[in-house]
Formats: sequence, C-alpha cells, structure tokens
Amino acid sequence: MRYLPYWVGAFMLLPFMLWAGLFMAFPGDKPGITDAPLTASLVAVSVPLVLFHYIAGLGFVANSMSGQAGEVLPVWGPARWVQRAMAPLTLIVSVLAVAFLKQSGEGWITALAVGLGGLVMAGVMVAARRPTRSAVLHVRPGEWLDSAVMGLGRLLLYVPVLGGLLREAGRDPHRGVPLLLLNLALLLGVLVALFGFTVLVIPALLALPFVFYVLLVLASD
Repeated sequence: MRYLPYWVGAFMLLPFMLWAGLFMAFPGDKPGITDAPLTASLVAVSVPLVLFHYIAGLGFVANSMSGQAGEVLPVWGPARWVQRAMAPLTLIVSVLAVAFLKQSGEGWITALAVGLGGLVMAGVMVAARRPTRSAVLHVRPGEWLDSAVMGLGRLLLYVPVLGGLLREAGRDPHRGVPLLLLNLALLLGVLVALFGFTVLVIPALLALPFVFYVLLVLASD
C-alpha cells in the first residue's frame, strides 16, 4: 500500500508522457519552442522543481501510509534518489538553456538571467531537503517581510481618503469594510471607463506580491 501513491502519481503523468513522445516523434518546427525560445527555456528550467515538489507530495502520503513522518524525505529509495537528482538536473538544464538562448539570438543578460533562475531553484531544492535549514530560510525572511507589511499598513492609514476608509473599517468592520470595498469597486469602475479593461492588470499585479507574502508567512508559521 505504501507504493500506491507513486503508482497513482505515475499514472497521472501518463498524458504528459504521451504528449512528450508524440511531440518528439513528429518532425518539423515545434510551436512554443522554436518560435518562443525564452518561454521554452523558462519552462524547461522549472520542470525539475515541479517534479521535486510532486515527489515530495507523493512521498508525504506514502510515508504516512507506511507509518512514517510525512514531512521527512521519501522513505522509498527510488523516490528519494529521483528527488535528489532534481537539483543537479536543474543546473544541467540551466546551462543548456543559456546555450540555447544564445544560439536563438537572445542577449547575454536574458540568457544569464534564466541561468541564474535555475541556480536559485537548485538552491531551493537543496535547502528543502534539509528541513532545519529550510525552516530557517522561511522563518527569518517571513519575520522581516511581516514587519515590512505591517509598516506599510500603518503608512496607508495616513493616505488621504484611503486612510480614512481603512481607519473606519478598523473601528467598525461591519460598517466600514462594505464601504471600503464599495469605494474601491467604484474607483476601479471609473478607471475602466476612462482607460479600458487593461486597467484590470493593476490589481492583478498588486495581488501577486501579496500572494507571495501570504505563502511565505504561512510557511514560516
């Protein structure tokens, strides 16, 4: 039973394996690779990190089914070895991606940025295989980021109009929060009417660092 999660995980990857086989079997230009080398390189460098976390998730379930602690490394040897190989594989793919980008006509800055991203991903995987070090990497930056966000929140209280709405929401949430949301929605509607629907990109971009903040703080806890 402890191997069942890995069999299920392999079965779920079957469509991707079939797609990869067919993709390599047919000759000719490859849409998404030859016409978008930067995108293809970023995806290739990121695949080992995705597999690393995929194996970690399967290992959590498999370890628990065998009576072991789920958060430690996979107990099953092959899963542990494959997971360990993802960091050096990332380095190899990063070097190949840099060469591929240069051959495709990209500049050195773009190519080296992709290589640096692969180096960071490899470092994350190495740290994640050492739970105590990984916890330290999460906790201290999480504390710094939490303090920075709290300071930013206090500064927002002094912004004209917005600060008053935020203070009202803090004093009386039942009355202030709906008014705050209503005013933000009206402001967004006015901006869309003036500048078009491209304005909706702004809240999406603002939400991105907030999501990273939430993930980091949750991981540090």
